[in-house]
Amino acid sequence: MKPPYFETPLSSRLPTKIQRPVHVPDIIRLKCLHSFVWLMMGIIITRLWYLQIAMGSSFAVDAEKQRIRPIRRLAARGIIMDAKGRVLATSRQQVVVTVLPEEIRKNPQAVTILAGILNVTPESILEKLVEPEPPAAASPSAHRQNAPTRRGPRWKLNSTEPIKVAEKIDLKTLTQIEEQKLDLDGVQVAREPVRYYTDERTCSHILGRTYPIPPTRIKEYKANGYHENDIVGAEGLEKTYESALRGTDGNLMVAVDARNRMLRRMTESSPIPGDSLRLSLDLDLQRATYRALQDTLSQGHPGSAVALDPATGAVLAMVSTPSYDLNSYSKEFTHLNHDPLKPLFNRATRGAYPCGSTFKLVTAAAGLDMGKITPETYIFCPGTMRVGNRTFNCDGYHRNIGFETAIAKSCDVYFYNVGLRVEQGGLEQMARRFGLGERTGIDLPGEVKGLVPNPEYKAKHRLDKWQRGDTVNMAIGQGFLQVTPLQLADYTAALANGGTLWRPQLISEIRDTSGNLLQGLAPEKRGDLGIRPEHLAAIVRGMRHVTEMGGTAPNVAIPGLDIAAKTGTAQTGRGKDNSVFVCFAPADHPKIAIAVLIEKVGHGNEFAGPVARQMLLQYFGRVSEKPRITARAPHKVRRAI
Repeated sequence: MKPPYFETPLSSRLPTKIQRPVHVPDIIRLKCLHSFVWLMMGIIITRLWYLQIAMGSSFAVDAEKQRIRPIRRLAARGIIMDAKGRVLATSRQQVVVTVLPEEIRKNPQAVTILAGILNVTPESILEKLVEPEPPAAASPSAHRQNAPTRRGPRWKLNSTEPIKVAEKIDLKTLTQIEEQKLDLDGVQVAREPVRYYTDERTCSHILGRTYPIPPTRIKEYKANGYHENDIVGAEGLEKTYESALRGTDGNLMVAVDARNRMLRRMTESSPIPGDSLRLSLDLDLQRATYRALQDTLSQGHPGSAVALDPATGAVLAMVSTPSYDLNSYSKEFTHLNHDPLKPLFNRATRGAYPCGSTFKLVTAAAGLDMGKITPETYIFCPGTMRVGNRTFNCDGYHRNIGFETAIAKSCDVYFYNVGLRVEQGGLEQMARRFGLGERTGIDLPGEVKGLVPNPEYKAKHRLDKWQRGDTVNMAIGQGFLQVTPLQLADYTAALANGGTLWRPQLISEIRDTSGNLLQGLAPEKRGDLGIRPEHLAAIVRGMRHVTEMGGTAPNVAIPGLDIAAKTGTAQTGRGKDNSVFVCFAPADHPKIAIAVLIEKVGHGNEFAGPVARQMLLQYFGRVSEKPRITARAPHKVRRAI
């Protein structure tokens, strides 16, 4: 039986006419839509190509930087030793807390947490992490018009390394930081070397100090390969030999997570410490000198002393008192800076003083060299001398006195006459041959020239014309003359060695970390006294009589040691006189030349002389001998009347 479907004719099931659709599509719109779709696909594909192929390697490097963080491993500064290898300056490891500004700005509450752990204020931490505020505008109206809208702190995002916010962290603080590590994103604990000085005060002015690079000099140091948070030499040998003492930093690459926590070490290069400096300094002599100067310092009289090797110019000792503790300098800076005795001031190289009768050696050399006197010349000393309308006193009534005795007894009238014979020009010329008025060239920063006065100096400073009285004052080391203790020691060494002025040097050798010699001490000649040997011998003979009975300093004599010396008592115009003493020993084969100057304390034989004696006892291994008291009556004041 057939189904009903096949019973209906096909013709009856088809529509009689195809109906036109009610809505006809717009072909133009379809084409535009088609084009837009293809355009967007092209943009997406192009962008994907740019990101994945064109910039893929660059983005991979950036991603790696986010995952791997470099940690700079600071190099220790080089060791500084004395002549016998005893360490004076080295480096110790300390624990520090550092902060990454780019990380902590996302988590500012970490600053408050960290401040609580370190027991400081949050503001003290923020000061190190943000840029200082720009200066205010000149007027209120200009400020209202030009002031930018405040949008929070200006973080130091350009810093390429963590910024140190605390140092010398103890174990308790370190434990607290580790316990709250999850809340301290951007905070790191690290170990770094810190400078440490073994002999706290005796060598402070020689060694100098270090400090962070000042903001005003960051660009200058960066151009030489430094980082903005580096520690550099600020004074003394630390500054002079910065390039040698500075080491080469190492680098540690570590993998970190999203919280900047270290996961593992990747690569590492070890830091290389700086080169080692061995000084010519004798630490035992340095300490003995420092102790010897404490007696007068305890009474409020600062001083300095210098000892040189006459054969090379090597510095054997150099002390300036008062001194300061290099290890606590930053904590005590305010007190040190306001101390009236100026402990930060290196009197040995920066202090310029009238040198009193020690200058008579220069006057004597000028008179002999110019032929105005001979070693056999006698001059009558009545105790005073009239120059123009002024009278100049002498220390005694010496009557008819010879050249060598005049040096031994420090007769002013004798050298008043010699000064007038050679005149100002002769004194100035010989003073410059003795190295005065110029820097010695020692390897310490900040040395001053001193002053050798002349008529031009007085005219420049609008003073009256040069008078004969000025020449008389200059002949005995008074007036406008200014000399440093180092210059005194240097020309005393020249008298000892036959007339050669050496450049004083503190460094005997520089070695790298492997012990290889990089630089050795090479004596450097800077001048010559130009004195005939017989004249020089006459001056030395007079100096040898100074410590004998009848001389100005018999209290300085040491049995069995031949000392050539000269005392000086320099008027300051205010208060007591400066005490000055120079010497070398043994007189026939000199090993050491010394200059001592103590401010406003009294006569040269009474105060500076005993200090030099203690130095000689230490140097020649006779420290058990007791000091000898002076046997000389007080000097008369030499002011003009």
